Amino acid sequence: MFADKIMTTRELAEYIKLNEKTVIKMAQKGRIPGIKIGNQWRFHLASIDNYLQGQIVRSPNEDLDLVIQTENDIIPLSRLMNPDLIELNLDADNSDAVLLRMVNIAKDNHITGNDQLLLQELKDREKMMSTGIGNAIAIPHPRNPSEKLFKKPNVILVKTIKPVIFEAPDGIDVSIFFLICAPNEFVHLRILAKIAKFLNEKTTIKKLFDVKNSAQLVQVLLKFERNTMFTTL
Repeated sequence: MFADKIMTTRELAEYIKLNEKTVIKMAQKGRIPGIKIGNQWRFHLASIDNYLQGQIVRSPNEDLDLVIQTENDIIPLSRLMNPDLIELNLDADNSDAVLLRMVNIAKDNHITGNDQLLLQELKDREKMMSTGIGNAIAIPHPRNPSEKLFKKPNVILVKTIKPVIFEAPDGIDVSIFFLICAPNEFVHLRILAKIAKFLNEKTTIKKLFDVKNSAQLVQVLLKFERNTMFTTL
């Protein structure tokens, strides 16, 4: 699809894998950007992508569930983030060092087949707008997830020894970084919604800062999923 494409309700429903009636309800409530012409809704693809990627992390859990739940989604977040993809004591002085380390983790674990392109895509995304979401957390990702960048869906998590300037909206330097590795937009949005719902838990952020090793972090994920019965991608 082209970024300037205008979509009908049916096309958008297919694009984000939701029921057409759900899309209409979300548009009527202003939860997705669209224009009503007569009795028909129209949606600009670039606006939809920007909105979903930029706003989903601040959505209430019921909206996140609408994005997450589909019949074929079965992979929990804990299985996308194994210990080899977690580094909790990264010594980094700036954002470029963090992004480079995350790309190298992706390369070492055979998640990406083009580490140089991935690094450039991540840097280009930060130039557009910081992926910092506040509370010392950022969720870096390329603007256009694709199979050229990622061979399989995963999440890489890095925690730095000291906070890094990342131009987050709340002005707080960032210490925890989730890199979303998704081969397409469909998977990307669902992983993003998973992370957002995980971070919506009141005690989650404190637990992320308190964990001492990757095994403890995975246990935090597993406990969250058991408590919420949150086992779908």
